[in-house]
Amino acid sequence: MTPRPRLLALTTSLATTPLLLTGCADDSGSGTRAQDPSYPAADPTLVASAERAYAEFVSDEADALLAGTVRFAAAATAGQDDRARRLYPEVRTHWERIETIAESFGDLDPQLDAREADIAEGEEWTGWHRLEKDLWPARAEGYSALTSAERATLADELVGDTRELVSRIDGLDLTVTDIADGSRGLLEEVASGKVTGEEEYWSRTDLHDFQANIDGAVRGFQDVRPIVEHADAGLARELDRRFDGVQGLLDRHRRGEGFVGYDELDTDEVKQLADAVNALSEPLARLSAVVSA
Repeated sequence: MTPRPRLLALTTSLATTPLLLTGCADDSGSGTRAQDPSYPAADPTLVASAERAYAEFVSDEADALLAGTVRFAAAATAGQDDRARRLYPEVRTHWERIETIAESFGDLDPQLDAREADIAEGEEWTGWHRLEKDLWPARAEGYSALTSAERATLADELVGDTRELVSRIDGLDLTVTDIADGSRGLLEEVASGKVTGEEEYWSRTDLHDFQANIDGAVRGFQDVRPIVEHADAGLARELDRRFDGVQGLLDRHRRGEGFVGYDELDTDEVKQLADAVNALSEPLARLSAVVSA
């Protein structure tokens, strides 16, 4: 697909001002993160509390995702397209809030969330975005709609894969480092797909996903915040300020209970969002070192 002018400009901006999130791994090449001696050791009580709270959040979001997916699949199968279109961004909110957790399951993530551009020739395309295209076909030249049977099969697979995802999430043992890395990863998701308008190519509901990724990143930070305040109160305050800045910009684009379509943003508005995400990236990149001490 050919990017629109605002997307080309934004891509150039992100390329020349890369997110600092990618430089967080240690220099050993092991992919693990050593404890940072410059920070005090985290209080075990605070660590346990953070891990317990975040695990409950992830479990609740996973359960809500499954319940919503069942409703969405039923509407799509019944040909209730208006209802399915209303449910689509609402239900995907629960996916996007825990997206980095879901992505840790390398077999399920592409089945559930692959975009058309991710599919190699000869591979089967399933999941949310396959149904998204069928519900919003206006941008698809020469598109042939799914048959009722094809749509029902895709909807059933979506529900089945989501059930499997929830089952696997229930068995996870998440650490404070996982929580911090998850918040960082969610911001990477915003930068790579949501702020550029590439994630929801057919429905243009990218700002709903953007908000949900920020929700998840904020929740992860809030759960480890007592640890951060003890080790680096200045970082905690800076993250509060940067998150508030991103949220303030997002709030400008609300419409009713949701958001305007991505195509309603102008070039300056897209750049403002991208700049705010970049400003948040640097302090958020330091979070893992603080909580892992």
